[in-house]
Amino acid sequence: MKKTTRFLCCYSWFFFVILLFIGCKGQAAPIETLGVATINFGNYLSPEAEDLVRRGIEYHDVRDYNQALHYYREALEFDPDHPIILYEMGFSYVGLADYTAALEMAETGIAEAQKRDYEEVIPPLLDLKGAALDNLGRNEEAIEVYLLALNQYGVSNTFLYYNLAISYYRLDRREDAVRALTRGLLINPNHASSNYLLGSISFEEGMVTQAFYAICYFLLLEPNTERAAQSYNTILHMLSENAVVTPSNGAFSVSDMIITAAFNQDENNTHLSDGEKTRFKLHYLFTNLDELKNSGNIERSDGDELWWDYFSPFFYRIARSEYFNIFCRYIGLSVDPNAHEWIQNGREEIEGFFEWLNVF
Repeated sequence: MKKTTRFLCCYSWFFFVILLFIGCKGQAAPIETLGVATINFGNYLSPEAEDLVRRGIEYHDVRDYNQALHYYREALEFDPDHPIILYEMGFSYVGLADYTAALEMAETGIAEAQKRDYEEVIPPLLDLKGAALDNLGRNEEAIEVYLLALNQYGVSNTFLYYNLAISYYRLDRREDAVRALTRGLLINPNHASSNYLLGSISFEEGMVTQAFYAICYFLLLEPNTERAAQSYNTILHMLSENAVVTPSNGAFSVSDMIITAAFNQDENNTHLSDGEKTRFKLHYLFTNLDELKNSGNIERSDGDELWWDYFSPFFYRIARSEYFNIFCRYIGLSVDPNAHEWIQNGREEIEGFFEWLNVF
């Protein structure tokens, strides 16, 4: 992985966290599409159709899918069967959970894009088709579509790998799901849902090190939702004496043992509060796991880059920084009864933390 990969822009992310507190604490939808936002509509659509499509997108973004569809249908009057308009219509049908209609839009859009030689429009339509098939329970077909987008069209996108992983997971092909998620996160580690799913699968499979790193990173990306609370409690469980390690995690078995034995640190810290004990154990693990990686005592294999070349040094730097205590409180926002007050009063130090994160 390139070392130039940076965390999300500190200021925009800080204000997103504020919105998390203002808004509801809900679950994110499982399917996330590639989208056509990077495509220059002006190269494909007439001015009249483009204006209507953009108005439809505005309504889609506020979840008024029926009104969005109204504008897309009007746009089709200017550019009949246009693949970009059909994509947007299918995307809104996904929002309405009308996956049959979404599939129809995707298939018609793909045929039209091929006829018009609009090659860059095809991968988003394939992703939309895969999402529709997957939600219709046609998971094997969805996988074939995602792989077509990845292999034939050379798409390299975290969203596509995430959707592929969802299909694998629904078929209980967990090893394939983990492989897809790690490949996607090597492209963009800042995709919250990929980290969440990777952490969840890893934990279910007894892959403690992978679960620990993915969940900690997820909590940094999404600290105050229902799944964040679930994830934070999973971390606490992993650091307790009730955690169980599976000794068949290959090269990660040693690091797994270090994590699951972290509760022993409490014996020397009986004077600390529960929160202080958690911070102590996280610091202990972030530093010791990175030292283990650098010791040469672990065998590396293909696919381990995410853990040892990105997550390990990333959290080591946090543990050794002046912002470690801020990090520990930040990832626990979902279970912190005083979180709102801290966000209000600690804005400057949180902004400083994310400014620092964006440096490396």
